[in-house]
Amino acid sequence: MKTEKINRRTFLSSAAAIGALTIVPDYVVSAAGKPGKVAPSDRIRLVHIGCGSEGLAEIGALLKAPAIDIVGVADPNRESYNYIHWSEHGLRDSLRRIMDEPNWKEGATGIPGGRNIMKEVVETYYRKNRTGYKGTVAAAEDYRELLDTLKDVDAVKIMSPDHHHAYQAIDCLKRGKHVIMHKPLGNKMIEAMKVVDIAKASPALSTHMMAWNAIADGKDMDQIKKWIDAGAIGKLKEIHNWSNRPVWPQYPTIPTTKEPVPEGLNWDLWLGPAEMRDYHFEYTNCCFRGWYEFGAGAIADMGYYSLMPVFNVLNLDSATSVSSRFSRVVGLKNNVPSTIVNDYSYPMAAAYRFEVPYKDGSGKIILQWHDGGMKPQTPEGYEEDDLPIEGMMFVGDKGAIVSGFQRQKPRIVGERAAQFADIKGQATVEEPNQALPDGTVRWLQTWIDGCRGKGKGAGSFEYAKEVNETFNLGSVSLMSNGKKLLYDSKTRTITNDAEANKLLSRNVRKGWEI
Repeated sequence: MKTEKINRRTFLSSAAAIGALTIVPDYVVSAAGKPGKVAPSDRIRLVHIGCGSEGLAEIGALLKAPAIDIVGVADPNRESYNYIHWSEHGLRDSLRRIMDEPNWKEGATGIPGGRNIMKEVVETYYRKNRTGYKGTVAAAEDYRELLDTLKDVDAVKIMSPDHHHAYQAIDCLKRGKHVIMHKPLGNKMIEAMKVVDIAKASPALSTHMMAWNAIADGKDMDQIKKWIDAGAIGKLKEIHNWSNRPVWPQYPTIPTTKEPVPEGLNWDLWLGPAEMRDYHFEYTNCCFRGWYEFGAGAIADMGYYSLMPVFNVLNLDSATSVSSRFSRVVGLKNNVPSTIVNDYSYPMAAAYRFEVPYKDGSGKIILQWHDGGMKPQTPEGYEEDDLPIEGMMFVGDKGAIVSGFQRQKPRIVGERAAQFADIKGQATVEEPNQALPDGTVRWLQTWIDGCRGKGKGAGSFEYAKEVNETFNLGSVSLMSNGKKLLYDSKTRTITNDAEANKLLSRNVRKGWEI
């Protein structure tokens, strides 16, 4: 009988077909009798793409998972201390705790980041927490170099700026790698939808979009849905979601000064598929979110966390139309006040109005997003002077439900509240960030299970299609000066404006085509 040699990646991805046959146990029982060690031959070998402040802030979850081996890290930046974070020493101190190195980088000034920093963190943690670890973590500017040279890489985590997401995800999926990635799937419509298409066409590959982790236990959205179904606010007409974002520097004009490229940064590689331009710090780190070319705006920074479960529970499809309002910056030209015409960066504040149909064809609702301090009108019967700085509101023809930004603590506004007080929601989703006995958080274990052939998890890329498609359409409306645009999701085209339709994709630099 003819036999074939099977490598470990083939074995991992074929687990479903193998069924009950176990060649290598998932867990080796520790001396304490608790699961916590995974045989090296059964671990998922992972390359981490993107080693900035956010990637470093999240590295702990991967390090604590016994089933994962981080074998390589990639970032165009070697090492620097000019990153942006939410506190001056918060990232450094969290990395100290992860590595159990209380004096790490004591003399360094600034916020750390880059591939050498992540390499050091991973190797230090493994040496202290994995008995017999004598390995090294490969580090490279370009993740493709690692995938071409490292043996048996099973998976990647993508933590690069938004404009790289689709290109890296598609490349890695085509290479047969499992993928974890932050939002968005892509900052341009067409490339984001290609990620969805390839994920759908790759049933053996496990994908996970990080924004799903914020859904929490699901009870708040379940409560809201029960009230809506019971008629507490009449027929649902509108949903409003508002945020104080952006909370990063955002620039209304293109930089005019020319700065030298920092030592250790491959600027050409950082640009990737984006059009070539001179380096400037204002394009990089978390500031990339404010540029149409590199980011996807405040709605893509926070809207996935709040609205993914809303789309899911209410069975909403992609938006069929969008219009937008936004703040304008006035400058002086020859001492004459004039509005800065801006087709390159997101505004300081914006409001989007989407028409969103139900998937079952039963009608549509209006979804409105507000950022930069904008809020909806306070509903009748609201007891306080003003709505909170961030929140969500469901408006019907007979009342409203107001909640926190991610649907926390919802309450019916007005005199109808008492009538429906006895209707209680139930938790529908297990807490994704809860740690299992071996230290792996639940969302990561679900992705690991998918890597082992146990099916797609709730955070899979294809389940973020409608919300991603809707948000991408909003960006095009802003770039089109707020004009109302009509969209056909079947053909993925804007049907009433040929110029706006061109903005669904980018002018890709040669060599970066999908």
